[in-house]
Amino acid sequence: MGSLFETPLPRLLVGLHRDAFSGLLTLRRGTLVKRFEWRGGAPVGVSSRLPAERLCEILAATGALEREARARAEQAVGARGCTELQALASLGLVAPRALLLALAEQLRRSLAECITWRDGEFRLEPQQAVSAAPSMPFDLLALVYEAVATTWQPHEVLVALGSHALSFATLVPGFRAPWLGQSDPHQHLLPRLDGSSATFALLGELGDARSAAAFWILDALGALVHRASAAPAAAAQRTRAEEAPTIEIVVRREASASGGAARPAAQARAPAEVARDAAAKALRREVLGLHEQLRSRTLWEVLGVGRHADASEIRRAYLRAAKRLHPDRLVQIGLADLKTAANEVFAEIARAHEVLSDPERRRHYEENLVDESAADAERIAEAEAAFRRGDVLLRAGNFRGALELLERAVTLWPDEGEYQAALAWALHRKAPPESTRAWEHFQRAFALGFEQAQWLLRGSLVGRDLGHDVRAAELAARARSLDPDVRA
Repeated sequence: MGSLFETPLPRLLVGLHRDAFSGLLTLRRGTLVKRFEWRGGAPVGVSSRLPAERLCEILAATGALEREARARAEQAVGARGCTELQALASLGLVAPRALLLALAEQLRRSLAECITWRDGEFRLEPQQAVSAAPSMPFDLLALVYEAVATTWQPHEVLVALGSHALSFATLVPGFRAPWLGQSDPHQHLLPRLDGSSATFALLGELGDARSAAAFWILDALGALVHRASAAPAAAAQRTRAEEAPTIEIVVRREASASGGAARPAAQARAPAEVARDAAAKALRREVLGLHEQLRSRTLWEVLGVGRHADASEIRRAYLRAAKRLHPDRLVQIGLADLKTAANEVFAEIARAHEVLSDPERRRHYEENLVDESAADAERIAEAEAAFRRGDVLLRAGNFRGALELLERAVTLWPDEGEYQAALAWALHRKAPPESTRAWEHFQRAFALGFEQAQWLLRGSLVGRDLGHDVRAAELAARARSLDPDVRA
């Protein structure tokens, strides 16, 4: 048990994130108790009795849960003694993505309500294995950043920094802070972290609470290098260059059997090279075959084990599959074009291992309760996380960087129109553009009922470029009917 007076909650949360904590965090103030489940440094579930933090309340407020459906869910909770989530999932009252976003909002509200507590207690219970709850699509560090910026005074930040308030800090090379977005600290603080100014002087010169909050979080994450004296600008640049990883590219020419520098094109290939190519082709056929039949195979078939396989057999089968079929390995042996299919195959292999290794989940699966809701939740969570990262890059104009993330989101959950539209725009704006593919994804987005003025207008621009004038005019008219001032 610890004191929130001695360890402020923002510091505790950043520490749990930094240390990839898994287990239970219990917060208590007076008679109010909240329990948060963490996995890999992020909260994934909460138990709270506050009315505003109830799942049904959040879904009703967003319009995702009608009054009659809410009454059915609350009746099920009372009759069965189950949680709101269990009732909503079993009755199928809410679309999976809406339910996931409501869970994320529930977590955000629960943490936001207590993040400014100046007193109270906390208890940590580390656990090696936690539930299969999906990761939540909200940024914990962004929440902490906002709380520190709005509730801590500048002198409190300096006190929290301790001796680091007197140091000369530089940012760890390659570190990224997506939780800052495009805020003032991103524009003004990060470029100044060159080791030329003492922390207290730098924060005083910048003079805003957000820069102080951002600096404190960077320090708590271990993202800063602190020195006792100032470094001149040139020296600071040289230090960063020396600390950056060095990549050496070696180009080898395979010697011919006679010792020459290059092998003539017509010369027969070495037996080892022929064998490698044959193995790669066989692996390609296997991955594509697995991908094609993925949804029709049982979890035992996915792992290649019998129905009576015990935990050790399942573990060995999973490790064998990981060595052979991991997407990163396929890229290394020249099968990068299979990465999307390989990601889906390996995700199902990982799910098979998780379900069949857990006695309770395995029993449910064997009773034909095939754990589909958990699998869908995992896919939606991963898709939402990929979409949000891709959307940040898209807004910043990094269309090629956004493309892989948005393609991942669409692959995992193709029924979400916003994912389809975002992917379409990235395809159209990257260099070189793929406008035909972009048009196809826009059409899928609109067929799914996704209608937002800006995306409709963007779709009309792509259609016009491709000569689909009638459809482009329809989309533009619809966009302006929704928002007369819409811009692409």
